Amino acid sequence: VMWQLWLCSGVFFSDERFPGAAKPFISALPLTALNDALRGVTNDAMTVGQVMPQLLNLAVWTVVAYAAGLRMFRWQ
Repeated sequence: VMWQLWLCSGVFFSDERFPGAAKPFISALPLTALNDALRGVTNDAMTVGQVMPQLLNLAVWTVVAYAAGLRMFRWQ
């Protein structure tokens, strides 16, 4: 799972190199949002308000992963 995230999220390769049909899926990945937010803050001096879409994407992934974890894993 991690290898696909690294390849698709823009860590090593730009997401602009992927086909247009794959771009909506790539932009929804949590690592893509984190990379875009970090690059915006460090390279482009963006404020927290300007990277809010990426932060909201990360928040949605956090809530979904937490809910899935609560549902799937139980102490026996």
